[in-house]
Amino acid sequence: MKKKIAKGASEGAGTVVLGTYDGAIIGLRADTGAQIFGYAPHAGCVKAVSCSKSGRLASGGSDHSVRLFDLAKGVEIGELQEHDDTVCSLDFWGASSFVTGGVDGQVCIWRCSDWELLLKFRGHKSALVDLAVHPSGRMMASAGRDSSVRLWDLTRGTSAALVSSEDVFETIFWSPQGTRLAALSPKLLQVVDAQSGAVGSYRDPNSGGFLRVTLSAAMFLREGEVILGDAKGFLRVVAFKKGAREQGELVEVCRLQDDDARVRIKSLARASEGGELKRGDSMTFALGTSSGRVEIWRFTAPAPSNAASADHFRRLRVVDTATRLTCMTFWHGDAHAARLTNPLEIDDDMDFEEGEEDEELGEGDEEEEDDVAEEEVKEDPRLKKFRRK
Repeated sequence: MKKKIAKGASEGAGTVVLGTYDGAIIGLRADTGAQIFGYAPHAGCVKAVSCSKSGRLASGGSDHSVRLFDLAKGVEIGELQEHDDTVCSLDFWGASSFVTGGVDGQVCIWRCSDWELLLKFRGHKSALVDLAVHPSGRMMASAGRDSSVRLWDLTRGTSAALVSSEDVFETIFWSPQGTRLAALSPKLLQVVDAQSGAVGSYRDPNSGGFLRVTLSAAMFLREGEVILGDAKGFLRVVAFKKGAREQGELVEVCRLQDDDARVRIKSLARASEGGELKRGDSMTFALGTSSGRVEIWRFTAPAPSNAASADHFRRLRVVDTATRLTCMTFWHGDAHAARLTNPLEIDDDMDFEEGEEDEELGEGDEEEEDDVAEEEVKEDPRLKKFRRK
């Protein structure tokens, strides 16, 4: 049977954008691993990157600013200055709106046509950690350091629900069709059914005491399946146990290929949004580690009634960027390299290497902590040539 490729996810196509500890954003071709652009727009660590379906890219940093770019045209759009602390989360919805969240606890909603600030409100009593807009654009979820998850009605600008937790969730995200909301803490994954309210939970069964495994990244594969990355570089897929959707039991269904060169997984990002994968459909996603290693993977969906297995995954390529990666996003289109030289300069001599599956990282690739933004930032001399003249 001929494999079908999900819309916006042709074989390895797309642009992977990395945010780094040194204030840079770097673009890679997903099909070859080649560098498209490199640019250091922030004076501090880049904490979040997000891309709209049309190719508008936003980056938020510890310098309290948001920088805006158009990948399709290869130009910088401008800068937003509204937060009083680190901008830690960004999300587009549709072609009309954009939302930012900061460590100052504030949430800002912007109009994309002229970048007018439409609404600003305090999302949490303490620092906001992450936010995610529902695919419909009607509501938003946010997680804060106050150990709470809030649901917001964006049509009215009001809080719709508040859920308290014993854990501080570092990442929060919706399933492609918006039927489920997932929240990830270092030791727990929770998935909530948006209609029934059923909650599924997963903890590493082998984690406990001094052997605790830190969960560090997650992404929906299909509506009922989540791929998890941890601080040791392992990848696993979890799903609702058959017959246990109402009881809320999530179980591990498979583990992906281990790699000794893979360290802490910082980010997982898929190339396409929306649309349930049918049997034989394929979807591309990217994995990024704290050492700057980027892996491009292909997932081919089994029948909806069957759980994913390791045979449904194929690693397409590995790229070692040798950067201190902090965040990542994956746009299904191709960035316009021809015009990125002004204002984004390209350096073909940048030391990026495309590797095979047995590629090894260089010495000194250490695991980075999540609070690196509080440390003094030292600029990578290789990125000076990317700064705007």
